[in-house]
Amino acid sequence: MTIAKKLYNKVLENITDDIFIEDFVIGIGETAVKLSDGRTGFVATNREDTLGKCEEFYKCMGLDGKPESKAEVGMKVKDLLEVGMFSGDPLLRSVSYAAVNAVFNKNPERFVNGDTLKLMEFNKKDIVGIVGEITPFVDALRPKVWDVLIFDRQRRHDQILPDWAIIEMLPKCTAVIITGTTIVNGTIDYILNYVNTDRVAIAGPSTIMVEDVFPVKILSGSYIEDSEKLFDLIKKGAGTRTLFRSGAARKVNLVL
Repeated sequence: MTIAKKLYNKVLENITDDIFIEDFVIGIGETAVKLSDGRTGFVATNREDTLGKCEEFYKCMGLDGKPESKAEVGMKVKDLLEVGMFSGDPLLRSVSYAAVNAVFNKNPERFVNGDTLKLMEFNKKDIVGIVGEITPFVDALRPKVWDVLIFDRQRRHDQILPDWAIIEMLPKCTAVIITGTTIVNGTIDYILNYVNTDRVAIAGPSTIMVEDVFPVKILSGSYIEDSEKLFDLIKKGAGTRTLFRSGAARKVNLVL
């Protein structure tokens, strides 16, 4: 069973049929959803996968009249996820997974504060694979381990390997950190297929903080403290760092 299907089933266990989408916002960096019971979540917007057309946002949101491409305020969470979690539409997926993140934005006592890297515990012999360019992790790990291999489809410099290098090189890594964005864009199952260690974490605000879904040791994501501030900042183009620094959200870990 795919990660998406497991998440979908888990969502159904954690909502009632009357929970609906109260509001959502698609920002240049993040997408957020607020549910009718107050739970709020956000993920990275899949903007790199859009075609960049000015009308694309409206068509993706269902104003073209196609029911398979709908995301509307007032619709039931279950109805949104049925069409959105398994869609090839990048913006519809962004809204859908932000809703999934909102569902599990509860029971903060489950979470552990602190440095994700310290929870993983690295040593000088480690070859760490990082899927997605998570710069703070790269900078912190380089002095502590044997090597850091970064994989990303967007190669911004020559120290980043293309994502197709995962097939040959990720199995050689003794520890792996995967960006939570891979959950939203649907590549998480492909990546996990090439992991050859049990020392695995999924990290970043797009990480869905839920037990019994991911075959990893640590989930590192976010907990929403102030949904109104979160929405306001995302509307103004804020990214993850601003959301955390402002107090709208805080970094949390879930040790599995």
